[in-house]
Amino acid sequence: MKRMITMCMLVLMGSLASGSVPQAHSALNYLPIPFEYNYHNWERDVNYPTGSPVVLGRIPFNIPSNPNQNTWDSVVGAESGPKTIIIPVNRANVREVHTLFNCCWGIPDLQLTTLAFYWSGGTVDHKVLTAGVDIRDWWNAGGVDTISSPTVEVYSGTGIPDPQCDTRVDKQIFTFSQPSYAGKTLEKIVVTDNGETGVYRAFLYGLTVAFSPDAGPGIFLLMD
Repeated sequence: MKRMITMCMLVLMGSLASGSVPQAHSALNYLPIPFEYNYHNWERDVNYPTGSPVVLGRIPFNIPSNPNQNTWDSVVGAESGPKTIIIPVNRANVREVHTLFNCCWGIPDLQLTTLAFYWSGGTVDHKVLTAGVDIRDWWNAGGVDTISSPTVEVYSGTGIPDPQCDTRVDKQIFTFSQPSYAGKTLEKIVVTDNGETGVYRAFLYGLTVAFSPDAGPGIFLLMD
């Protein structure tokens, strides 16, 4: 019994020293990242999911509750591109970035939204969202309606009373190879949209990073 208690204490000490965040599963920790919100999404869907965190697709996101602003929408203040948001991250050993992106309007195969991931040491990774593959319209009433894995739908609703139509929220995942993340810090993510009103405009509901925890002190398993 004494050995079992010792083992449990060592495990707890390692966990506390690792700097882990409350939301975690598998071998990764998950940290929702706030950004500069400029719009409120209740006009699209009165039942739009919010929370700190709200779990969508098994990933925790922080989405402010109504009537607060809770979305970055590229159409606000700029009817045509480019529109850019800089999202500070400053987290080491990031393995994945999860986002909640949808768009207004859209035409299949448009590539008008770019994410740039800036790492310490000068490395930059880029990802371009393809309409109909990575991103689609927020409601099922025209525009672009398809997505492909690994993008998945994580919420569906019925929208505002007029017009009453199906709404959705989709989640994207971006993964990084070891040369990108190992021993480096993801300093910031820059999202740039180059669409225009009536053709395509992207918006971001939430963003969460998944990172490898620090090793912490050694954990010893004492066996009889």
